[in-house]
Amino acid sequence: MARDEFTKPILTGKGATDYERYLRTDELLALQKSPEQLLHKDEMTFLVVHQSSELLMKGAAFELDRAFEALEQADFGNATRLIRRAISLLEPPIELLHILETITPYDYHLIRAGLGHGSGLDSPGFLSLLHIGPRLGKAFHDQLGSAGTTASELYRRHEEFFGLHDVAERLLDFDERMQIFRFHHLKLAERVIGGRVVGTMGTPVEVLQQRMESWLYKDLWDVRNQITAAQTQPEAKY
Repeated sequence: MARDEFTKPILTGKGATDYERYLRTDELLALQKSPEQLLHKDEMTFLVVHQSSELLMKGAAFELDRAFEALEQADFGNATRLIRRAISLLEPPIELLHILETITPYDYHLIRAGLGHGSGLDSPGFLSLLHIGPRLGKAFHDQLGSAGTTASELYRRHEEFFGLHDVAERLLDFDERMQIFRFHHLKLAERVIGGRVVGTMGTPVEVLQQRMESWLYKDLWDVRNQITAAQTQPEAKY
């Protein structure tokens, strides 16, 4: 068989190779502005970072939806596996925020002029994560009820309820990554536009600080306080 038979594309679509056609790279790489359209040369980095983050967060939300379905079926092994994968997909967006810190404030404001009323608070990817988070929490608590236990008791009897305990820890991992993302996003805003100014949506940057106090699974964080209180005050119940 001729070598060309192995390289000639067989999928439909645009692109010189099946790789390009499968990933639709013609469309993907056309989503950024052309060099002539850029308000500043750093705008290409700004666009690529945000678009890449949206793709990664879309992937994370997709895996968390799958984890939700597994958790509803008490399939704790697959639930934790998929939550771990989602967390791995969230690591790059956190790191990508640091790339944006290389854009100086003056140059950023040239780019900002093209954002309209756009804001990171409008991120479809991040909002989808905020949406799936509580659903995962409810599914987890439903499983606690089915097991006839509570979050506090789950941690005391973690060896007995290993699978469910593992889900709880992975939910905390997810919650922690969301808080870390918020923290780095706040620091990025303070570094580029300042901490006492109004953002692109007319929202004070201080609101980002307030949102740092949000938890998806506050009860799982509070369990630590209860355990510590019980250890330091033996008469305390947990």
